[in-house]
Amino acid sequence: MKAVFVHLTGSRRGNTEVFASDKISVGTDVSNDLHFDPDIDKNTSNHHAEIQFNECDYVLHDKGSTNGTLVNNRLVSEIVLKDGDMIEFGAGGPKIRFRIKSDEGDVCKPLIEILEDSFGIARTSQGGRLTTATSFFKQLLMEAFTQSSRSFKIGIFIVLFIISGSLITYFYAQYARLSKTVEIVRILEIERSVAENIIKKCSKGVCLIQGTFYFFDETTGEPLMMMGKGQRGINEYTGTGFLVSADGLILTNRHIAEPWWEMEMSPYIHLESTIKPKFEVFRAFFPDIKEPFPLKVERISDEVDAAMLRIDIRDANIPALELDYTGKGAVVGEPIILLGYPAGVNAIFAKTDPEIVKQLFNMPFIPLVQELSNWGLIRPLSTQGHLSDVMQNRIVYDAQTTTGGSGGPIFNNKGKVIGINYGIFPGFRGSNFGVPISYGIDLFKSLSSGK
Repeated sequence: MKAVFVHLTGSRRGNTEVFASDKISVGTDVSNDLHFDPDIDKNTSNHHAEIQFNECDYVLHDKGSTNGTLVNNRLVSEIVLKDGDMIEFGAGGPKIRFRIKSDEGDVCKPLIEILEDSFGIARTSQGGRLTTATSFFKQLLMEAFTQSSRSFKIGIFIVLFIISGSLITYFYAQYARLSKTVEIVRILEIERSVAENIIKKCSKGVCLIQGTFYFFDETTGEPLMMMGKGQRGINEYTGTGFLVSADGLILTNRHIAEPWWEMEMSPYIHLESTIKPKFEVFRAFFPDIKEPFPLKVERISDEVDAAMLRIDIRDANIPALELDYTGKGAVVGEPIILLGYPAGVNAIFAKTDPEIVKQLFNMPFIPLVQELSNWGLIRPLSTQGHLSDVMQNRIVYDAQTTTGGSGGPIFNNKGKVIGINYGIFPGFRGSNFGVPISYGIDLFKSLSSGK
């Protein structure tokens, strides 16, 4: 088994680390297996905590840290970690999502089987206790009726009735509690398997969008120069999109399809009517396909931050993601999965072998992304969370994302796309925003009808 740490906040935010060792030390000292930046993560101690793998369990021990260790927002000194737990190293310190990855050949049973075995043992054991108690009370009752007065017999009967009722109530409560626990664990394992299936099935349909553009004067045809540098001003960015049809249609945000849109909308930026934007590079990279696909803008939404693009899909085998056409797929409180490329090239570097990073680090932006694709390093990141609100023109959720993840698909637990990720609210966890997929479907329909 392996321990997986998904960094949500702090100096290592956006990284995912995997450990196969039986002991993992955590802190800001560089000697730790998992070490944080002491200048950024000031609430984490030098030798903060230790995680040990013992008899199929990962056990977290706080090593007397100054600000404590919190698991699922609860202060702990020692706890058995479960898949999906949220760990905070010091109150207000870095947060990670703890995941457990099983390898082939692992002898540890899944938690659901362990609980079911325990349930069977408990039920058998309870049956034995009831049989013993019944024999004892039967003998006591017979002696009472043969040797005691009538009033004493009535008293004994009442006492035995109360005791028997209490025992039945106790064992029934234990049975109900254990049954409920088994059901909760079963549901959690189903949700986890659904997430794994979505990631495996849909990741190859999610593309990294690379764009560079500049402004030029329409009257002269000359590009605008960077102030004081005498060279053309180039704007570089990345985003996310996803395939929705076999003929090459891609959904994303308007601010990815028209990156100058937000400039035009800003009251603080004024562009002369003769100043126009122009793409130098606008292309999409899909996982496991080295060569990029040139992008063409097909439709732009005038209502929300959504756009439809097109590629010549050639003979590439790219899965088209399934959209929720019912309008009922987004349900408050239910789990969601977000795929995309948050932090763009920086996130790809964070999960790449340092030796490869050294070779690529100083490359210019345009050939750099192509080289990342040649190495097979372009793969979307996945984060999970829950829907906290559903409105007419936006949905709100707590799945972690950042710049570069814009345009990514939001899945419900049935594997259907219910939204397009488009915005974050820094500093407030649980307030990332998406465009409801109904707006993307409207773009798709308008394109099909030729309107």
